Amino acid sequence: MDPRRAAFRVLGQTQDTPRRLEALLDEELSRHQAAAPRDRAFTANLVYTVLRQRAYLDHLLAAFVRRPLDKLDPPVLAVLRLGAAELVCLRTPDHAAVHAAVNLARSLSLHAATGLVNASLRALARGWRQAPPPAGDAASVLAIRYSHPAWLVAELLERHGQEETEAWLLANQQPRPPALRAGTLRVSREGLRELLEPHCQDLRQHPLADESLILAGPHPPVAALPGFAEGLWQMQDPGATAIGHLVGVQPGLRVLDLCAGAGGKTGHLAALMHNQGELIAVEPSPGRAKALTENLARLGVTNARVLEADGTNLPAGLGRFDRVLVDAPCTGLGVLGRRPDLRWRRGPGDPARLAGLQLALACAAADLLAPGGAMLYATCTVTGAENEDVVAALLAARPALRLEWQKMPDNLLACLDAEGFWRTQPQVDACDGFFAARLALVKA
Repeated sequence: MDPRRAAFRVLGQTQDTPRRLEALLDEELSRHQAAAPRDRAFTANLVYTVLRQRAYLDHLLAAFVRRPLDKLDPPVLAVLRLGAAELVCLRTPDHAAVHAAVNLARSLSLHAATGLVNASLRALARGWRQAPPPAGDAASVLAIRYSHPAWLVAELLERHGQEETEAWLLANQQPRPPALRAGTLRVSREGLRELLEPHCQDLRQHPLADESLILAGPHPPVAALPGFAEGLWQMQDPGATAIGHLVGVQPGLRVLDLCAGAGGKTGHLAALMHNQGELIAVEPSPGRAKALTENLARLGVTNARVLEADGTNLPAGLGRFDRVLVDAPCTGLGVLGRRPDLRWRRGPGDPARLAGLQLALACAAADLLAPGGAMLYATCTVTGAENEDVVAALLAARPALRLEWQKMPDNLLACLDAEGFWRTQPQVDACDGFFAARLALVKA
C-alpha cells in the first residue's frame, strides 16, 4: 500500500462526489485490508490533515511556488498540499517528505510537474517558518489561520464577535474522540461499558447524552469493536443524541421522523418510546430507505415503519402526529471538526438555497401535527439563514405554532439561549454544533 497515493485518491474524490468523507476513506482503506495498520492510519491522517489545514497550507505554498496556485492542474496542487502537510504539520523529515512527493508525482504520470514539486517543497522546507503571516481584515486572517471559508468566518464574526468565533474555529481544528450511543433496546449503557472496557482504556460519559460513551483513550478502530452487529451501539455524536431527548417522545405516542436518513435519531426515538406507540420514518432515497430499514432491525426497533417518500409531498392518509422531528438537510457547517471536507464543498449561496427546502419540510411537518402536538426543527449548521430565519418564516406561515419548550432535562438546559433556541458549540460542549427549536401547535 502507498499511503500517499491512497490519500491522493480520497482527496480527489472529495471534490468530485457528494459522498461522505468517512465513506470515501473507508472504501479506499477496504482495498488494502492486508496493509499494515500504520500505513492505513497514516493515510487517514494525511487526508484529515490536508482538509483541516488546506487554507493555511495554500497560504504557505503561495509564497514558494513560482506559479499562482489557481493556475496549477488540480492533481499537481493536491501533491503539493500532501507534501506541505507532511513538512509543516506532520513533521516528516524534510528530505523524506520532498522525495515522497516527487515520487508520488511520478507515479501519477505528472512527469512535467516533478521539477516544480521538487523545487517548491524544498523552498517550503527551508523557509515556511519565516513566511509572512496572513494579511487583510479579521475574517481573511482567521480564515487562513484556521482553514475555514472566509465567507463563513465573516458571518460568524458579525454575529458572535472575534473571541467566540476564534474559539469555535480552534475547536474545529482539534479532533474529538468518537462517541457510541448504547442501543438501549438491547443493552444498558453500563452493560455496553462492560463489553467495551477490555478493548478501550478510557470510557467516559458526556454531560449532554446519558446513553453515550466517549472513547477518550486508546482503542481499536470503531468498526472492530464488538456489539455493532448485535445492535448494542450506534456511533453518534453526543449533540445528536441530545436532539432525540428534545423531541419529547414517550411510549404510546404517534411520532414522525420526517428526514430519517440513516436512522441514527430514528433508532434513538424508538428506544425512548420503549418500542411502544407508532413511529414513521420518511426517507426519499430507495437505497437509503433500505439501509434505514436494516439499521432499525439491527437496533431491535419494532414499532417503526419506513416510508419511502419525499418529506414535502407525503401521501395522503398519514393522519396526525403527537411529535414530529424535522432533522433538516443543511449545509452541515456545525460538524466541520468531524467533517473538514465540508469546508471546501460549501459556498456562500448554499444556506439561502437550502433554507427554501428546510421551510417546505417544516411547513409539511406543522400541517401533520395533532392538536397539542409539537415538532422539533433541528439542523447541524450555524448559519442564521438555515436556523433562526427558517423558524421565523415558519411562525409567519403557520401562526398556530408557538416557540416553546416542555420541561427540558436538566443536563440540556445550559444550551438554551435567551431567544428560546437550543444550540451546542464544539468549544463549549465538546460535540458537534446543533441548533433546535421546538414549535408547539396551540390547541383549538
